[in-house]
Amino acid sequence: MKTTLQNKADSRINILGVGVTSTSVSSVLTKISQICRISLKKPFFITTVNPEFVMLAQDDPEFKKILNSADLAIADGVGLRFAQQIQNLKSQFTNKSQKTNFKKLEIIPGRKLVEEILKLKKYKFFFLGGRNKVAEAMAKKYGGASDPGHDDIKSQIQNPKSQINLKIINKINNYKPDILLVAYGAPYQEKWLYANRYALNAKVAMGVGGVFDYLTGRAALPPEWINRLGLEWLWRLVHEPWRWRRQLSLIRFVFAILKSLF
Repeated sequence: MKTTLQNKADSRINILGVGVTSTSVSSVLTKISQICRISLKKPFFITTVNPEFVMLAQDDPEFKKILNSADLAIADGVGLRFAQQIQNLKSQFTNKSQKTNFKKLEIIPGRKLVEEILKLKKYKFFFLGGRNKVAEAMAKKYGGASDPGHDDIKSQIQNPKSQINLKIINKINNYKPDILLVAYGAPYQEKWLYANRYALNAKVAMGVGGVFDYLTGRAALPPEWINRLGLEWLWRLVHEPWRWRRQLSLIRFVFAILKSLF
């Protein structure tokens, strides 16, 4: 069965050189259902782009290229909506004579999206990566297969044909998952998926960061009001203070967006 996929660049909003798509959870689930019914040469690649990803991409051209090559780049984080509003403001000042209606960027937290994907019981899941056998715990909780991955993921990205990497790929391909979820953390999960994109026998592939820890109860989930306010990053910082260096990227992001005004 063949189908024509919508041009992924058509609806993307450019945030500091990284394209993100304004979409809804239901639309993503519909797209996944469509993809799982057709035959593709490589997995349908989904990324969940947040401000930290955008700032990593400023210093890593390879990562930026990978994000922009994704089949679907979801906006994850209210900081991206702030960036869009600033860019819209700039456009209004630049094109005063042209009236433009700007569509509000739809934000989908990556964790929420994975939760909804896992409710699609008819599909086969493969969980890769994470720490302390968390991928195995995900397979036991949600059904599917798993592999802990490899500690030195950098070497596997640089040498995809290594014996260790091929062993992981073969395990995935023998299971033939519909959906492959990889928890190596950014940018490594995206780089690994990109490096192995033509070797993987999976319909959909997505990097999920630390989502496995939340969904197995190893990390505390934020209350819903925290999510509504877009403060999940603060919740994670309070509960995982070792992340403070990574959160500095949020400050860099705000300054970079404001600088783009001028």
